[in-house]
Amino acid sequence: MNAKQGAALALVVFLVVVVLAAGAFLSAPPANVTYTVPASAERASLGETASDGTIALRLNSISDAANPATASVWAEFNSRDYADGVYYFSLTPPPASRYLVANVTVTNVNHTEIPFDYGDFVLIAHDGTAYYANYAVCNAGCSAQALAGSALNATFASDVYVLFSVPSAAQPMQIAYTGATPPIVMSST
Repeated sequence: MNAKQGAALALVVFLVVVVLAAGAFLSAPPANVTYTVPASAERASLGETASDGTIALRLNSISDAANPATASVWAEFNSRDYADGVYYFSLTPPPASRYLVANVTVTNVNHTEIPFDYGDFVLIAHDGTAYYANYAVCNAGCSAQALAGSALNATFASDVYVLFSVPSAAQPMQIAYTGATPPIVMSST
């Protein structure tokens, strides 16, 4: 092997190592991500509605996915979505984790189509750690537009069930919707 071939091989090996290291760094979940609620946030207690003038949200409940009633609703909506070609999400959490499901009533109060992304929901635990939504399900009319289409039509109103993966000991304090301006923050109590 001549000097040019040796240099080229060393460069290729170096680039492979850099790409692998970058992939490992970028795929590692951040530790102790927090969400600071802005002072301008719209706020509501459990069962109350808050709005930014475009979207109105009401947190109806947060429950463990192991709760039979929660699991039943999730299975009903998720199985239908799966039959329609949407990804099926199991309620079996990873080790040392649990799934919490927030039942949120979502209403378009703007009366024109607005963007919506369930990934904008954040569960804030008592220790301030933020957990972003992993998945969501809802009834048939909701699923097509809110989850698949990422938009709410002018008359949209439905319950959305948002799933969060959290450590077993995590206790929910608030649910924030960061897709609103200002954000909407709903207390779990």
